[in-house]
Amino acid sequence: MAEFRLDANNQELELIDMRINTANRIFSIFCMVAGLSACSIGPDLFGEEGYFRDRQGDYLEAGSIPRLQVPNDMDAYIIDDLLVIPDLPEGEGQAYLQVPRPRPIQGNPGRSVVIQRMEDRSWIVVDASASQVWSRVRQYWLGQNIDLVMENTSDGLLDTSWYTVPGNEDLQQKIRIIVQPGFQDDSAEISLLQISGPQGNQLSEQVVWPEQSMDTDYAYEVLADLSSYLASEMLLYQASTVSFLATSISSEGRARLERIGEEEVLHLDADFERSWAAVGRALERAEIAIVDEDIDARYFNVAYTGLDQEEQRGFFGRLLPIADRKVAFPFRVYLQENSNGIDVIVINWLNEAGSTEGGLQSGIVLPPAQMQNLRNSLLEAIQEFIS
Repeated sequence: MAEFRLDANNQELELIDMRINTANRIFSIFCMVAGLSACSIGPDLFGEEGYFRDRQGDYLEAGSIPRLQVPNDMDAYIIDDLLVIPDLPEGEGQAYLQVPRPRPIQGNPGRSVVIQRMEDRSWIVVDASASQVWSRVRQYWLGQNIDLVMENTSDGLLDTSWYTVPGNEDLQQKIRIIVQPGFQDDSAEISLLQISGPQGNQLSEQVVWPEQSMDTDYAYEVLADLSSYLASEMLLYQASTVSFLATSISSEGRARLERIGEEEVLHLDADFERSWAAVGRALERAEIAIVDEDIDARYFNVAYTGLDQEEQRGFFGRLLPIADRKVAFPFRVYLQENSNGIDVIVINWLNEAGSTEGGLQSGIVLPPAQMQNLRNSLLEAIQEFIS
């Protein structure tokens, strides 16, 4: 406890003595700790076995445990690995003394489910791979107490048993669901076929499926209800889930660009009607103006301005002078059928008078190489937005 005196000189001497004593105590304590750390306490606090050892290289000894094995006759799904450690080629591995931070989680947390219809055909496009969708589709039917009598993951087929719809007890219904990859990578497309039979008859589970549903209105109702169920299910998961039973279904998209010389061709692994609907929807989503179309002649006539230089700086901006970057050039998007699908090609759209059949004239003649680049960029835009 400090003692205050009236004598100013004595008070100053007292304060100096107190400071010297405090410094001596601190120095003594430091020497004691230093001596002890070099003897008995040191190994417990520092060093390889101490509490304060260097841990920055511990990750090099990290391992993994085997996944839970699910019996082959059972379906299951797991949460995807969000922070995957990539495999490195032989001889290229290295130890980082400063551990790199993980990359941000990629992907679309808000899964998109869209139902599309063209005349009597309907289908669902899902922003998830077919193997991710498979278990959800199975659960939809099992949740309604409708058995699945056939599951073929190689072809993406599920057949329901015969069942009766409340309010229509005169007929029995049977559904085949087709799950296959969509046009984009890691997307899925779901369609179905429906047949019906008289109530009271013993109907076989082995049937010959028609090319089109017997009751297209009811088939659309089922598909619409399934799409609502899938949309609600997708919102429950921030990460994707994968069905082990459906891993044989490819996640690669059915739309791919192929180069023939300097020209590009967009190949679609689908029939003409499905491809026509997909290309038309892609043009609308890409905001490419459709001047006219002819489904019988299998083409869309479009006015294409290229990509916006302000939004896509550096991609298309070097193709045209600044004054010409908003000019619409006429092209014909033609769907050509081949033995294994549809080829989408782009050709120049001019008549003998040098103008388009719709009266559109760009007023600018580009060198052949630049026109070719424009045609290729139009196909790339279609591929980006196709679904």
